[in-house]
Amino acid sequence: MYALPFSEVSKLKAEVDKRFSMHLHFHDRCGGQFFSLEEKNDDLRKYIENYFSDMNLKAIYSENGLEFTVEAQNE
Repeated sequence: MYALPFSEVSKLKAEVDKRFSMHLHFHDRCGGQFFSLEEKNDDLRKYIENYFSDMNLKAIYSENGLEFTVEAQNE
């Protein structure tokens, strides 16, 4: 699992709000970081995947598609 700096988390949350009018939840716990969505949105999912791909990272989604963690591409 990759730990994103809070500045990057803030940037992503702001972009998601601006582009999709959706709230991206960020959770930072002892076990690691993860994000959650309130509803599924294919366009948002593609945006998130591209956003992290540009940084050589990837979003790993839960089975329900509403939560994801971030990992380095080479993991």
